[in-house]
Amino acid sequence: AVGGLRGSSPAAELALQRGDVSILSAAGAPLSSGLAACAGTVLAAAGASAVAARRGGRRAPAVVATRAEATSGTFAGGLVGSEYHGWGTYEWDPLQISSKYPQHLPWYREAELKHGRVAMLAFLGLVVPDFVRIPMDDFSSGELDFVNAHNKLIYGIGQGPMWWLLVFCGVIESLRFKDLGLDFGKLTLENAGDLNFGKGFLPKTEEGRVQMKIKELKNGRLAMLAVSGALTQGVVTNVHHFPFA
Repeated sequence: AVGGLRGSSPAAELALQRGDVSILSAAGAPLSSGLAACAGTVLAAAGASAVAARRGGRRAPAVVATRAEATSGTFAGGLVGSEYHGWGTYEWDPLQISSKYPQHLPWYREAELKHGRVAMLAFLGLVVPDFVRIPMDDFSSGELDFVNAHNKLIYGIGQGPMWWLLVFCGVIESLRFKDLGLDFGKLTLENAGDLNFGKGFLPKTEEGRVQMKIKELKNGRLAMLAVSGALTQGVVTNVHHFPFA
């Protein structure tokens, strides 16, 4: 509707640029009620946005800062993981998730590290029990495998080794909630995946710490694929022990 006013007259053009709808008719732009309403709505919305920006100035900069951070040229907010790939830096994000949703980057890294760590432990759990068992009667049966272990190791409510595992995981998660809040509101790019455990074993140099973090990421990603492949192949071929074929 506003585009239709262009070219009505020089005075109308000037009135439109100034945002004065009330004098458009007098300026030589014959408006239908529909056009006037549309033009008024557009200008009113623009004015309301300006007022809202002034009144809510405390929140607007945070959003702008987040977007600016995503477009500042730093890939994925500067998260470790693109370095030391044999051919230099490898910034792989074909769906541009890191730039479209920069506010979720800490959550993505937290989830990736947690899944990677669980997958590394899971692969050990798939292979090691075929060679070494915990010296307890609960784990001595040769019939135990990754398919039936869950049900066989639950004897009742609160009884059985699987409940021990639940308590262990619950303690870890509770400590994480204590650090970050129930809504993970304190999660940042800097503390994503940081459980405050084992830092004493990290290298003393920044380059060494970056390399160790990348090793954890790579091994975790590989473990996620490996566990998925082992579980799928073991079930499909009905071979529930290493090497699952």
